[in-house]
Amino acid sequence: MAKGILKSHKVRAFLFYPLYWLSKIWPRDSSLWLFGPMNNAFLDNAKYLFLHVLRNHPEIKAYMVSDKPQLIRFLKEQNLPVLYKWSFKGFFYGLKAKFYIISAYVDDINFWTSGGAVVFNLWHGIPLKKIEFDITTGPLAKRYQKKPLFLRIFKPYFYRRPNFVLSTSAEVSRIFARAFRIREEQCPALGYPRTDIFFKNETQISEHIERNEPTTLHELVKMVRPFDHVLLYMPTWRDDRSNFLQKAFPDLQKLNEILARQNALLLIKLHPNDVSLQTFEDLSHIKTLTAKLDLYPFLPFTSALMTDYSSIYFDYLLLKKPIIFYPFDLQEYVRLRELYFEYDEAVCPPIVKTFEQLLSVLQNLEELTPTEKQNLLLQRFWKFQDGNSSERVVRFLKEYARQEGEQ
Repeated sequence: MAKGILKSHKVRAFLFYPLYWLSKIWPRDSSLWLFGPMNNAFLDNAKYLFLHVLRNHPEIKAYMVSDKPQLIRFLKEQNLPVLYKWSFKGFFYGLKAKFYIISAYVDDINFWTSGGAVVFNLWHGIPLKKIEFDITTGPLAKRYQKKPLFLRIFKPYFYRRPNFVLSTSAEVSRIFARAFRIREEQCPALGYPRTDIFFKNETQISEHIERNEPTTLHELVKMVRPFDHVLLYMPTWRDDRSNFLQKAFPDLQKLNEILARQNALLLIKLHPNDVSLQTFEDLSHIKTLTAKLDLYPFLPFTSALMTDYSSIYFDYLLLKKPIIFYPFDLQEYVRLRELYFEYDEAVCPPIVKTFEQLLSVLQNLEELTPTEKQNLLLQRFWKFQDGNSSERVVRFLKEYARQEGEQ
């Protein structure tokens, strides 16, 4: 009963505002690190940094924090340390932990115990589309431009500025500083932990999958082996939650036939917020994947990526494999969500804007190779390309704790 009551934003605000102010002066332990999951699933930067800390830094007490029974059960089955967000232990450790390592918002862990914590935001990608306080159009603009009183009182975590936001290059740091309203030096360009696996060999990746991933991913790796080409389509979600797949693929049978002639498999993975797959059926050479499946260990087994406005392509640059850009609804999309760059300037060929152009590219997959512009984008957006991002983040936070302790 109590757990159900605490799910109400209004009840939490009424009960916990005094706790938040108390948390600002509560003594903190720099060896206690709490991690907030991305979309309440075990994936993204938080997952990989968490695993790295557990395996390589026994001096750090690390816990994942969640209020989702399914995730908590999964982590316990994996013998990984996890705290239930609304438990007494969750509150106590929330008050005690020095570092809150979040995926997006401090409420990934617990806003009400975060007052004196150092909040390190891993975020979820290099932004092509505008984020946070840079958003001035579309459904999210009201949250950041008008800052409704209801949100400021009952969902204050939207406006809690992080101490740091993880970046990948100087240019990305400038974007994050503006979007989160912090200084550029608070956006260290250390690289993304989730991309470290790209720099491991096939044996190491297979060992990671065997040890940490669900059987679904094991089966996926086996399933794709007979195909000559494995294409992964990962579009971003639309703020208006429209079913855009029907526009993207108006003739699925024709698409499937072309893929079959190339002995190619097209895998479709949508954003967790998307609902377009509800009306989609798999075909012989077109398969859909569950939204919350972590595909980062699988990306090295793909031949090419296909996307539109998703930040996944920035990460995929590190693999030095071909990327197909398919912005079939570009004008409509940018009307709802502004971009940081002119689209054609920030992506690389091939850029196909109609279904017919897409089919033409897919008919000649053997000719698809990384372009020179792809390499230029890699140098522009990634300061480090070495698979050591997790360790850099750990060293950064430990050095921060040391310097603060000397003051």
